[in-house]
Amino acid sequence: MSRRGRNDVFTISLHQENNYPYYKPPSSIDVSLRDGCSDAEYLAWLDTALSNGLERFEPELICYVAGADPFQEDQLGGLDLTIDGLKERDAMVFRVARARHIPVMVTYAGGYANHIEDTVTIHCNTVVAAAEVYRIAPSETSR
Repeated sequence: MSRRGRNDVFTISLHQENNYPYYKPPSSIDVSLRDGCSDAEYLAWLDTALSNGLERFEPELICYVAGADPFQEDQLGGLDLTIDGLKERDAMVFRVARARHIPVMVTYAGGYANHIEDTVTIHCNTVVAAAEVYRIAPSETSR
């Protein structure tokens, strides 16, 4: 059962513990990340959260908020993810969804990088990661 007694919605939130907003509404699974959290640490927490969440809930749809604010050069964030780490985060979500045949709806969020080009790259990489994960292999088309 998820927050407020509802069993039709399950939420997972990975967020910087010491950042806005001070009060964070509770999710079904909350992961409060330390300031300066790296790619490896973030991806390990995400893998664990997705695994635990999918053991407890069988979604009909994943609504994925692909925020760019964990980027290491974000002006408002304090995490230390690289552009490659963020692309791997996106790919991880898509791989999990594809393996379980769960559709994904993506929204962009955040992104206040020092260089606007970095924010654009991060958001474009979400689409690239989806294309790479969902691409049909040549062996699948010859059946």
